[in-house]
Amino acid sequence: MGWISILLVKKFLEKLAASFFTLSLVLSIGCSSDKYPTEVSLENAPETIAEAFKDEKNRDIKAMAVQATQLLQSKNYIGAHGILKRLMSLKDLTPEQRDLIAGGLMAVSENLNKAREQGNAQVDQYFKMQSFGK
Repeated sequence: MGWISILLVKKFLEKLAASFFTLSLVLSIGCSSDKYPTEVSLENAPETIAEAFKDEKNRDIKAMAVQATQLLQSKNYIGAHGILKRLMSLKDLTPEQRDLIAGGLMAVSENLNKAREQGNAQVDQYFKMQSFGK
């Protein structure tokens, strides 16, 4: 009976960590502006991001946006999540770019949380790495 309790507590803590991660993401996005980010679906995210960065002058930012678009198109949501988080941290984004990246990041985070709840070990490992600061 004791080991069953330990497993239940472990599962609860893992779900709590995923929820905390999503909540912290929403709060960090929400604190950076006065409105909720534009909703972006996973299906539309690649085109939406490509359009938002099509005239970007900074080659590094443009390259990151292209990489995020490619990762989203190939459904590599773990890789896309990392790039989108890095893009969000940049100071040189326009308000529109930041808003669309935030919406895409939220869509990807929701997708990853669902995959984790369904037992995806790779996503679970990614969240654990995120929670421990890599």
